[in-house]
Amino acid sequence: MRLIRLYIDQDLDIKKIFFLDKNSHHHLSNVLRVKKNQKIILFNNTGNEYHGYVKDFNNKNFEIYIEQKIFKEKNKNKVEIAFSICKNPCSDLIVQKLTELGVDSIQPVLSKNSIFNQKKIDFDKKLKHWESISISSSEQSERLYLPNIKSIISFQDYVEKCNYESKIILDTRSDEMLSSVYTNNLTSCSLLVGPEGDFTDQEYKYAYERNFSSASLGDNILRVETAVIAAFSYIKLKGNNITS
Repeated sequence: MRLIRLYIDQDLDIKKIFFLDKNSHHHLSNVLRVKKNQKIILFNNTGNEYHGYVKDFNNKNFEIYIEQKIFKEKNKNKVEIAFSICKNPCSDLIVQKLTELGVDSIQPVLSKNSIFNQKKIDFDKKLKHWESISISSSEQSERLYLPNIKSIISFQDYVEKCNYESKIILDTRSDEMLSSVYTNNLTSCSLLVGPEGDFTDQEYKYAYERNFSSASLGDNILRVETAVIAAFSYIKLKGNNITS
């Protein structure tokens, strides 16, 4: 039988039975078609992975008996990707892939050339949507800690308040490659990625005045999602220990 991993937003403990909520019940019964006695792993963003099995179920409830838990410490290296929001499926793909790769936090920002419909966008609804994507991706990729997806803020607010040890903004005109700017002995790093129309000269100037370093991924002009995934993949490989 397939081993199922499921995120549960509640306190869990061993040698106890837990009843899953309505949404989880639907997913297990109608999508995954889980059977009685099937092994299942639950996690709740505490670093604990709870191993158990389906003790019983009916049309309303799944009873999960937890036999053991395994704890994994969260990595202390903090990497945040801040990206200029774009139309779907671009933003959704960014959240999905960054979650799979193990990013610590994701910060969507609104810059001058961000592509979105300000009249139609519901920030709270959008955040909940991205959190749902990150949960599904965490279940699939065997993450124990969900990424922190922060509320959408303006470019200026982010740059002004960013207090990471290393602050890097991607700029195709930079003389420095990301490989020479990022070092793996950092305890925290912010990487700021612009929209397809790029940051404006004024935005770059604003960032540099607030101690952001510039870095390039090469001569090619990349889509936002490509730049985000490529940049964090490099950081992940170079650090070789940034996991969640």
